[in-house]
Amino acid sequence: MPPLSTPCQSCNNLDMRGHEEGFILKLANIQETCKYCSLLLSLVHHFAPSADNEETKGMLRIDLQHCTATNVEIMSATDDHGSSNTLATLWVYRRLDTQIPKLPTLGALGLLSTRLDSDECFAFIHERIQNCYASHSKCRGSFSTPLPKRVLSIGSTSKDAIKLVEPSGIQAAYIALSHCWGGLQPIKTISSSLAEMQANIEWNDLSRVFQDAITVARRLGIEWIWIDSLCIIQDSKADWEIESAKMCDYYSNAYLTISASSSKNGTIPFLHDRGSQWQTEKFPFSSANGQEVEILARRHTGSSMAQVVEDLSPLASRAWCWQENVLSTRVLHYTQSELIFECRTEVVSEDGAKPRGLYSMGLAQKFCSDGGKERDTYRCWHDLIESYSIRELTFESDKLPAVSGVAKQIQGRTNSVYLAGLWKDNLPMDLCWSVDYVSTNSSPNMQPETYIAPSWCWASVNGALDFVSADQKAPFTSLVTVLDVHVSVSGLNKYGEVQGGYIMLKGMVSEVSINCTDPSDCWSYTVGNDPMTREPIAPDCALCPCEMRSGNSEGEVTLRRAQKGDILVPFEVDLYCVHVGKQVGDNDISFYGMVIARSHLGDGTYVRIGLIQLDDETWFEKKTVEMVVEIR
Repeated sequence: MPPLSTPCQSCNNLDMRGHEEGFILKLANIQETCKYCSLLLSLVHHFAPSADNEETKGMLRIDLQHCTATNVEIMSATDDHGSSNTLATLWVYRRLDTQIPKLPTLGALGLLSTRLDSDECFAFIHERIQNCYASHSKCRGSFSTPLPKRVLSIGSTSKDAIKLVEPSGIQAAYIALSHCWGGLQPIKTISSSLAEMQANIEWNDLSRVFQDAITVARRLGIEWIWIDSLCIIQDSKADWEIESAKMCDYYSNAYLTISASSSKNGTIPFLHDRGSQWQTEKFPFSSANGQEVEILARRHTGSSMAQVVEDLSPLASRAWCWQENVLSTRVLHYTQSELIFECRTEVVSEDGAKPRGLYSMGLAQKFCSDGGKERDTYRCWHDLIESYSIRELTFESDKLPAVSGVAKQIQGRTNSVYLAGLWKDNLPMDLCWSVDYVSTNSSPNMQPETYIAPSWCWASVNGALDFVSADQKAPFTSLVTVLDVHVSVSGLNKYGEVQGGYIMLKGMVSEVSINCTDPSDCWSYTVGNDPMTREPIAPDCALCPCEMRSGNSEGEVTLRRAQKGDILVPFEVDLYCVHVGKQVGDNDISFYGMVIARSHLGDGTYVRIGLIQLDDETWFEKKTVEMVVEIR
C-alpha cells in the first residue's frame, strides 16, 4: 500500500496508519477543505447535530481498526478536565462488494434486516449456532441435555398447546429466556395456579416477551423452553431456593438463551420493526477519479457509555441477568440496534460487526477462559464480581442468590469453601476488596437496610467494587493468619442468603486515626494524624460516629456504617488497621490494610469500615502490635 501524501493533520484521512490506537478529534479542528473531515461532519449533523456548537464543545473518538468497521463516538465535553457525555455511537463502513481506494483501511459489513423476525435474521441465527457446534471447542456439548425440573412444552407450531410439565429423565434441546420482569407480570406460576398451568396455558395469557420467545424457539425447531417466572413456583420459598441453585445447570445446558435485552418489561415485544433511528444511513463520498461511492453508517448500542446515556438495554443493568449471561453457552441478544450472537468463543452482530462494551458482552468468554489454574479462577471471580457489582437489584436480599449459580461452578473448579462471596482458600486476598469510587465518580452509599452478609464480605455493601489484581510481577503475599471463619446459610441454597458469620484473624494491627470533614464525600475520608502525611481510605459506605452501648468501653466513641435516617457529621475517631497483605513489584509496593472499628454493641467484636492502600508499610504513626480480632 503506497504511503499517503500530505494527509489531513486533523483526521489523518481516516487512515489507521499512525493512529493504531484511535484518536480524539475536536469538531473545532475540522478542516472544511478536507473531504474526510466533511464526511465526519456529515455524520455529526445527521446523528447528533447538537454536538456542533461552541457551547457543546463537540468531539469525536475515532477507533480505526484495519479492515473492520470504524467505531465513531460523538461526544460533548462537560467540563475543562476531559469529562464528556456520549451523544451517539456509530459503525462506519463500506459495502461488502465495494472497495474504496481513498479509504483503504475502512472495513465492510453486511446489511441489517428491517425486522427482527425476518428470514434473514433466522438464517443468521441458524448459521451461528451450527458454526458454534461444529467448530468451537469451548462451546461444544451435547445437543440434548437433561431438561430442568419444570419446563414449558410448546410444540412446533402455533396450533400446538402450551403447558408446564415435569419431564423426569427426559433429555432434549431446550431454550432458556433471560428477561426483565418489570413492574407488571401478567402471568406467573404460584402454588394455586400450578395445576392450571400444567393443564394448558392460553397464548393470550402470555406476555408479549414470552410470546416472542416461544415464536423464536419454534422457528428454530425447539419444542421446550425454560422461563423462570413460569417454571419456578413464585410463592414457594423452598422451591425458589432449590431451583435458583440449579440455574447454573439450566442456563449452561440450554441449547440457546434468548436475551430480551431491549424489553424493560414483559409488555414490550422484542420481535418488531427496527426503529428508523437504527436503520443504516448512506453518505456520499468522492473516491478515485471523482467517482462517488456510498459510505454507510448506523448507530449501535455496543458502548457502555451509550448504554448509560441512552438507556438502550434495560436487561444489561439487571443483576439477575448477569448470572444468566455468564452461565449460558450461547446467547442471542435482541437489542434495539441489532441482533447479537454471543457464545464462549465469539460475539458477532447480524451484519458481521464485533459489538463492544455491552455490560454483559464477554462475560461468558471470561468465565470459561481462566486458564485452568486455581489462581486464575479466583482472578476470574474477582473480574466477574466487579462487573456484577454495578448492576441493579429490586430486592437487596437477592445479592448473593443472584450469583449463586456462578459460585457453584467456581466451587466445582477450586473445591474451596464458599463464604458469602469469598473463598476460604483465597481469603486474605479476597478480603482486600474496596468500593470503586474512582470509576463511578460516586458518593458513599448507606448500609443496606436488610442484613446481607458479614461486614468483611463485599456483599455487605452497595456500589461498584474493586479487587486486588495480582500477577507474576507483583504476587500477593498474605500478612494475616485466618484462625477461624464461619458463615451461616439461612436457606436451602448453600450459595444463597446468609444470616450471620464471623472471621478471626491473627496478625499485626496498627492504631490509626480516621478523619472525615464531609461523610457524603468519599474523598474527605482520610487516615493519619498529621495533615501533611494523611492517606485516603476507601470507606465501605458512609460512616458515622456512635457511642459504645455496653461493656468496659461504654460511652467510648467508635464508628459504624451509616444507615438510612442517620445524620452525617464530621468526625475524627481512633480505630484499628489489620495488615492483610502486600504486593511487591520491581519498583513499587502496595500494602493493603483493613480498617476495623469496635462494634457499637460492646461485645468485643469488630466490624470492617474500609480499606487503605499504601506504598509504604512503615507509614503507621502509632503503636503496632500482634492481635487476634474477631470481625462480624
